[in-house]
Amino acid sequence: MTQPARGKLVQRFGQDTKTGSSAKGATFETRLRAQVVAPFDGKVVFAGPFKGYGQILIIQHGDAYHTLLAGIARVDATLGQLLLAGEPVGVMGSQEAGTRLYVEVRRKGQPVNPLPWFTAARDKVRG
Repeated sequence: MTQPARGKLVQRFGQDTKTGSSAKGATFETRLRAQVVAPFDGKVVFAGPFKGYGQILIIQHGDAYHTLLAGIARVDATLGQLLLAGEPVGVMGSQEAGTRLYVEVRRKGQPVNPLPWFTAARDKVRG
């Protein structure tokens, strides 16, 4: 699985949030106007604004997996679009407040930790 954008991990899956709940995804601090890419092959099942999240993108993958990407300033993917891993799907904000990308992976509706998959993909590339 490809990390959707380069950036520093600022909140881990399962970490306590400001509201007292545990994070159901991971949050990355990206650079201004960073490109966001599809983490894995899939189909866009939602693209647009969503209350409390701003612009989001939900990608359906095989085996009952979905990825939710939130915090994107501009979504370039469209509903029903088929995506390949690494394909550009959006752009982060042009101000510091718009540079936090939230990544949530779910299997059969339950959140799963995406970080081991990102680490495995990096290690595979490095050899």
